[in-house]
Amino acid sequence: MKAWTLCIFLVSMGLLLAGYASLAPLLGIIGAHTTGTITAVRRQGGERNEMARNRYDYGVGYHFATSYGQIIHGSATLVGTSYQAPCLTGPVAIRYLEAFPRLHLLERLTRFSVGNVILIGVGLLLISLARSPFRQHPRGHRRGSRL
Repeated sequence: MKAWTLCIFLVSMGLLLAGYASLAPLLGIIGAHTTGTITAVRRQGGERNEMARNRYDYGVGYHFATSYGQIIHGSATLVGTSYQAPCLTGPVAIRYLEAFPRLHLLERLTRFSVGNVILIGVGLLLISLARSPFRQHPRGHRRGSRL
C-alpha cells in the first residue's frame, strides 16, 4: 500500500512540475494577446544574493481587460537595478488563456528558457522513478544481481 501511495505522489508531483514548466511557453503560443496597464511598481526586500551586484526584485501590479470586457488584476516579480526599475507605469503586453483569463503572464515572461527545460526534465524523472518499483522482473533475477 505504501508503494502505491509513493507512486501516486511521485507521478502527481512530476505532472505538476512538467505542467508548470510548460505553462509559460504555451501561453506564448496559444494565449490571447492584450495590452494591460501597470498600476504599481515596488522594490521588494534587499539586494539579491547573486554574483552580480546591485540587483533587486520588483513587484509589479497590473490590470487588463479581456475580450469580453472583464477586468483582471495581476502581479509579477521582475528583476531590476537600484536606479532602474524593470518597467515603469504605462502599457504592457500580456498573454492570457481565453477560456480561463485568471491564467495570465506578462508577455516578456512567456519565453522558453533553460529553467523550463530543467523543470520538465525533473518532472519526467519523477514520473519515471515512480514507475520503477512496479516493474516485473523474471523469477530469480533481481535488479543489480550478476547471476
